[in-house]
Amino acid sequence: MASPSHPDLRDAERRFTRSVLAGLCLLGLVAVAGPLLSYRGDVHEMHDQFRSRLEREGRVYAEALGLHIQLLESELSRVALGVGPELLEGRAIEDMQDLTAPDLGLFRQGILLLDTAGNVRWSDPLVRTPSHVVRARAWFQQVLQHQVPVVDALAPGSSTFVVAVPVMGEHRPLGMLVGLLDASMELPGSRPMSRHLKLVVLNRGGDILLPSPPPSWATLPGFAAKVDELLARGGQEVDGTGGDELFAWATVVPDTQLRLVMAADETATVAAIRERLLAQLLVLAGLQVGTLLLFSLHWRRVYRLFLEMERRAAEKETMAALGSAAGLIAHEVKNSLNGLKVATGLLSPGEEQAFAVRALRGQIDRLAHLATSLLHFGKPPRVQRIPVDLPHLVREVLEGLRVLPEAEEVRLTAHLPESLELQGDPLLLATALDNLVRNAMEAAVAAKDLGRITTPEVNVRVRQEEGHAVVDVEDNAGGPPEGFEARLFEPFVTSKPKGVGLGLSMTRRAVEQQGGRVSFTRIPGGSRFTVTLPPPDSTASSASQEPPHEHPPALHR
Repeated sequence: MASPSHPDLRDAERRFTRSVLAGLCLLGLVAVAGPLLSYRGDVHEMHDQFRSRLEREGRVYAEALGLHIQLLESELSRVALGVGPELLEGRAIEDMQDLTAPDLGLFRQGILLLDTAGNVRWSDPLVRTPSHVVRARAWFQQVLQHQVPVVDALAPGSSTFVVAVPVMGEHRPLGMLVGLLDASMELPGSRPMSRHLKLVVLNRGGDILLPSPPPSWATLPGFAAKVDELLARGGQEVDGTGGDELFAWATVVPDTQLRLVMAADETATVAAIRERLLAQLLVLAGLQVGTLLLFSLHWRRVYRLFLEMERRAAEKETMAALGSAAGLIAHEVKNSLNGLKVATGLLSPGEEQAFAVRALRGQIDRLAHLATSLLHFGKPPRVQRIPVDLPHLVREVLEGLRVLPEAEEVRLTAHLPESLELQGDPLLLATALDNLVRNAMEAAVAAKDLGRITTPEVNVRVRQEEGHAVVDVEDNAGGPPEGFEARLFEPFVTSKPKGVGLGLSMTRRAVEQQGGRVSFTRIPGGSRFTVTLPPPDSTASSASQEPPHEHPPALHR
């Protein structure tokens, strides 16, 4: 079973994340749709409730206004019965003065006694209105013609109400008694209790008696026609009165010719309810979005863990199968290589055959190294900790690499202290260091062949840092491709055309089995691999380091 590569894992992760987020967004939209529909239904229900309230309060105000006007008419009619044919009698004057009393009077604006010509025969307070002005009033003509009480505005656009009753004598009108009052101050219910409601009172001609000043939508052309339309439809409300979003209810004040309109701005009325519902919806949406984000993050983490576990399981299965096959193949190959190596030792070292013998030995050594790597990969050895002189071990590794064909082209330098002992497995340490230096030499020669450098160089340094033994292997080959660092130590992953990809993997395994670590660092023009090993044994002597020196000239070929 092949393990998926990192790009495949990333693509699978992105596809899974997109599908999960799409599903969660769909669920979120479904979840938000419920509150939105509920909000819409609540708003419609509130509209219906408000319309009912508007109708109910409009009827109450109209009935209260009608009852009060009936009281005023009855009081004026009672006083008018005491007015004699001459229109002025002592008892009637006293009664009229009682109606204008500042505290208990019903008509605090005044009382007028007019004859049929419109002349003021008596008034309290004194009024000197010309008779032709009075005769021009519609209410004056209506009382004379129909001999019925009339309630109207004193003049068009005035907020002063006129309650006029005829004064009869011998079945003919002798004049009329007129009471004056300020509609905004002396009428009950002239100002609705709710700040959202507006009360408008009109006469039959469309003149607005209340309030003063009237609202802007009541002064627009056609408002009186809309009121008549409402009355013709039974007082049903309409939206958009006067261009605004309004609820309106119209009715006739009982026993009068006045029209009462109760209206309210729909936006202002429902604003508080709408804001509360929207706040609840926003809180709910925020909770849902937060839940979706947490849920998506959780599922992304779970999915990544699943992919990683799957990759590791596949890698272990692959490594186990490869390890068994590699061990078998490497064992057979190594036996054959040993025979070839012995055979090359029997060749005469003549000058003509020296190059061929050296080439054969280099290739045999390369194949032997590969066979050893495969054997170690298939069956990791047991770690045996013994005292190890690290500088001496490094010298032996460098000497063993002299047979490589690349050794003739690489300038190999070593900076080694005289002695630095630690506890470790010399075989594993030698394998790890051999892999690092071998890779550095091969990479440097490959860079020269590609024309990137002129002189391949490899530098090995052994030092002690904070009690740890450190080995640095540097080269000037330019380093691995960008973005390849994360996979440097994976088995069978290599950037070399002819590489197998086991060297660095085995190096890390060998070092970590002894409690150490291997790290990679890019340096100007090349790369550096650093092996950090556990602190040396306390009894081991760490002699003073000798100044850096180059390795024996034989390695500088």
